[in-house]
Amino acid sequence: MGRHPVYRSATVLEAKEEGRDYLDLLLREPEISQTTRPGQFLMIRAWPGVDPMLPRPFDIMQADPREQTLRLFVKVEGRGTALLKSLKPGTEVKITGPLGRPIEDFSCPSMAFLVRGAGAAAVVHLAEEARARGIGVYTILSASAASRIVCRKYLEPVSTELLIATDDGSEGYEGLASDLLDDLLRRKTVDRVYTCGSRRFARHVQRLDREGRIKGFVFLEGLMACGMGDCHGCAVQKNGQGGYFLVCRDGPHFPIAEVVL
Repeated sequence: MGRHPVYRSATVLEAKEEGRDYLDLLLREPEISQTTRPGQFLMIRAWPGVDPMLPRPFDIMQADPREQTLRLFVKVEGRGTALLKSLKPGTEVKITGPLGRPIEDFSCPSMAFLVRGAGAAAVVHLAEEARARGIGVYTILSASAASRIVCRKYLEPVSTELLIATDDGSEGYEGLASDLLDDLLRRKTVDRVYTCGSRRFARHVQRLDREGRIKGFVFLEGLMACGMGDCHGCAVQKNGQGGYFLVCRDGPHFPIAEVVL
């Protein structure tokens, strides 16, 4: 398991807008960049005062121990994330991490990623680690239109095969990316499927898992104030048993059979 999370100041190196709604954010922080593992996230606070009051959670898209950097990919959809767009290089921000459970089991010859929109950011670090270990990586990116496809430049270099699905047919397959996954499973032997960004796709992967065709995993989001299990704002119901998981403490990734979607 990773080390306990720490509170640190990080320096903004880049804050690049990707279209109207996304932000590619590169930070320098020497300690968290050394200890982060695939599947983890951090909390960031980048504004003075109490508006917004709470920090925001983001998947750690990349971590480079040698450069001492962390890369986040942010969907801008509220006041907190809108404030992140105004960050300039050299600005100091407060971060806590790494948070969540790291993914440490790589005992498989291949894995696939079925992701939509900014959900792609959750699997970049995992895809890079899998490729470095010689594991086959099959990536399926989905969005409403070609202009909404994100993180391709990070995932394409580490993917054995990368497929695109758009709702309007402006690039790749016109229709549901789950159709591309079904076709991939007919063509290739894929042991694990990770999904993020769409409950519809998650339910599809859950069905494939239930049928014994793959081992499915899902990255979940949740409202959280602390990121460490104290506030219980990110509870998700356990499947087939009583009680709840906490996305921040028990996740953010789960075996897909274990959660109610």
